[in-house]
Amino acid sequence: MSDVGGRSCQVIHVESEELTTQCLITIELERGSLTMQSLWSGRTSSLDMAVTGGTGVYGNARGTARYWDIATPDERLRAEILR
Repeated sequence: MSDVGGRSCQVIHVESEELTTQCLITIELERGSLTMQSLWSGRTSSLDMAVTGGTGVYGNARGTARYWDIATPDERLRAEILR
């Protein structure tokens, strides 16, 4: 799906052994990039994200994305993009 991209998650809250992070993911696609962000607790193997913009044909993109099986060989993404 994507050739290149990046992700960054910063810890914003710690309670006991539970962490909450603010995650920002950028996916590089053939006709531009998509940027998504969300809060994530490492307790779950899925993550729902808001599509907050992008570049190229995705410059005004909005929508939602869901990741499953995070940090496994089976990690996958499904996105619904409005542009």
